[in-house]
Amino acid sequence: MTTLSRQGHPMLNDTTDTHVSVATEVSSHEASAGGSGVSVSDSMKQACFRVPPLWSLRNYVAVNPFLGFAGGGVAEAAASMSDGLNASPLPGFAHYRKRFDEDGFKAADVRRAASRLGHDADALLAILDESAERPTREAVIQRTFAQRHDAAHGTHWDKLLVQSHSRWCSAFASGGTPAWAMPAEERLGLFHGWLEAESIDRTLEINGLRGWRKWIAALPDDADTAIEFMLDRLALPAEQRGDYLFRLLGGVYGWASFFRREPWFASLSSGQDTPGNVGELLAIRVCSDAAVAELAGRDDAYATLVRTVEDEAPRAVLQEAVEDGYAGQLIGSLHAGDAVQPSEASRPSAQALFCIDVRSEVLRRHLEAADDRIETRGFAGFFGVALAVAQDDGADSARCPVLLSPGTGVSLEGTDASTKKKLTKPLQLGPASTFSYVELLGLGYVGKLAADAGKHAGTVDDGETHDTLALRDAATGEALSLEARTQTAATILKFTGLGPCGENMARLVLLCGHGGCSANNAHAAGLDCGACGGHGGGINARVAASILNDPQVRAGLKDLGLHVPEDTHFAAGLHNTTTDDVSLLDRDTIPGTHADDVRQLDASLKTASEQTRIERAASLGLSEQSKARLGSLLSRRSRDWSETRPEWALARNAAFIAARRGRTRGIDLHGRSFLHEYDAAHDADDAILTLILSAPMVVASWINLQYFASTVDNDVLGAGNKPLHNRVGTIGVVLGNGGDLRTGLAKQSVHAPDGSWYHEPLRLQVLVEAERDRIDAVLAGQPHVTDLVSNGWVRLFALDRESDAAWLRTDAGWEAFSG
Repeated sequence: MTTLSRQGHPMLNDTTDTHVSVATEVSSHEASAGGSGVSVSDSMKQACFRVPPLWSLRNYVAVNPFLGFAGGGVAEAAASMSDGLNASPLPGFAHYRKRFDEDGFKAADVRRAASRLGHDADALLAILDESAERPTREAVIQRTFAQRHDAAHGTHWDKLLVQSHSRWCSAFASGGTPAWAMPAEERLGLFHGWLEAESIDRTLEINGLRGWRKWIAALPDDADTAIEFMLDRLALPAEQRGDYLFRLLGGVYGWASFFRREPWFASLSSGQDTPGNVGELLAIRVCSDAAVAELAGRDDAYATLVRTVEDEAPRAVLQEAVEDGYAGQLIGSLHAGDAVQPSEASRPSAQALFCIDVRSEVLRRHLEAADDRIETRGFAGFFGVALAVAQDDGADSARCPVLLSPGTGVSLEGTDASTKKKLTKPLQLGPASTFSYVELLGLGYVGKLAADAGKHAGTVDDGETHDTLALRDAATGEALSLEARTQTAATILKFTGLGPCGENMARLVLLCGHGGCSANNAHAAGLDCGACGGHGGGINARVAASILNDPQVRAGLKDLGLHVPEDTHFAAGLHNTTTDDVSLLDRDTIPGTHADDVRQLDASLKTASEQTRIERAASLGLSEQSKARLGSLLSRRSRDWSETRPEWALARNAAFIAARRGRTRGIDLHGRSFLHEYDAAHDADDAILTLILSAPMVVASWINLQYFASTVDNDVLGAGNKPLHNRVGTIGVVLGNGGDLRTGLAKQSVHAPDGSWYHEPLRLQVLVEAERDRIDAVLAGQPHVTDLVSNGWVRLFALDRESDAAWLRTDAGWEAFSG
């Protein structure tokens, strides 16, 4: 066996003593790939770009798990994920039969969906009434060589490699790369550092992979080169390489997703996407898999796996039929045209802006019932103020949809308690210091633990709801100019629809952010606001209110033709979605002249909160509790360390409605709809419609599809059983004592205690009150949004402004739709 120095980029060959040069290897590989027209680089990018991004626990936001497949259809993506990840991204036929028997959809819905998608309706109905067998297909699975060896010999190489690679990813991502893997001047990259670490690590050799360290010593430093060499060495047909590489990433899908976030996010501004560290991780996977093939003994008899699976194509049609049934009921329940609109002659007793979050729909409905002179509106929970909030570690935390970039910076000046928290939190959460932290400072927490155990009230308070705010320009760091503040205020008034109110704007306008409250919950940020980048929206509301109340800003707004009554005051609020309490923030800044307005709003909010808790009680198993007892129990649950379902968050979300509130006011939408205020009459340039479809709607679709995937296949596309979660610092969670990072939501977020599905997997039904040609014009300038619509990841409806008519957008154009 001949080995060369790493600087020479050698290939280890345990079957011949003939030296093979790099030039010969590369030339041979290019020749084999050239005939198929699929380059190694293309295969690698194909695999890497299929992986969705994943945010850390501190900034956890919902992500569309099908993002890498958005350029194609749902059935095709489901088949690819089934074959590549052993996932089941669509419900099985049993689910559709159950929903059909429950009248969730009808034969007419099946016939309409089948006609739209070119399928045989009678054949589908025969499947539903069980007079025909469920259709299946033969799936040819491209397994890794470790999986092939395990199947042939009863070994566990695939599991060992996943565990080994996950440990390395954890060390690298947390900054814990060992000193011996660090050059003097800078830290090594993911792949290069792994080579150095494995060159002295005997773990795999002890487990039986003889020659492992020599194999490592002979590999090239460059990840791309290593992948090319290994694919050539494994002699995989060019057309199979993409699937093989995706299968490799499937073993460490969570870590691949974590590393995918950075290059994906960078591509939003640069327009250029790269594999980044996902490519480096892929090189680690390929090299390790090839080592098993050659050092453990290759067995070509187990080259592929053929299995029978339920055919995705007819299931996708049935999914369409279920959604036709839901959409028909929803559209049929809405008010027609101008049926319910607030009087323009009278001033509302208060106006309240809530996040479009589905949990706000219930509270808004009860608030309007408590005082029918209150006007509520829905807008993305960052309230048009894209913030970069200074963090303890010196970095900024974005508080806006991940598709936007912050323009306003915020620094917080806190209390001594806040300062203490800032000093101890990094030590507490660091992966390497977690256990030493308990040993060093654990006894100091005995009193706090005892106090927490006795508390009944949970609060959403991390300093951002009361600390002093200092605004700055996010790019320059300078104090935020009056011009910037005025433009921000103008944007808020325009996009929330408050601008056209004029003198009818209420004396008190509430900007109500929201956040969750739970104890011992790694995914606590998932209960907060997706529009605020996985954080509570209180600080966004506070900043927006302070800008809108600024006298200099008010004067500047007049110059822009925007009138805010002199007696109008903007108040920030926070909706605790776990307890449904609503609190006003910065009360000391509300003028005494508005004391009666505040008392009246407080009373209405209290009533709305009580009614919202009563409505939610049944879903939490608390329907037998009294009104007074219910509030206490929900508060206790928010502090309970053992509570796996502090709230249902956005489970059962199904629709996004961009329309005037008059279309939905007074209608029970069952907490399933994102409600965004939109009046096309005040949007002559379609700027508001463009924003809605390109940002809030996309964020809502990400939330929707994450809940969808986590429900139908929680083992692969979800986070598994919450009590088994172990944190990897602030990065993510693993199940038990190690393995791959978990993506998606925990079972307890989408499944009922009896194991049934609490969340109903429906794609987002997007209802927009606007002319069809205006919607088409917006889509023409938003290719990524067009992909979501055209390929069926969301279903887009246009609502007529003057009637109850609706149309569904399809590949063939707009189809008239009725329930």
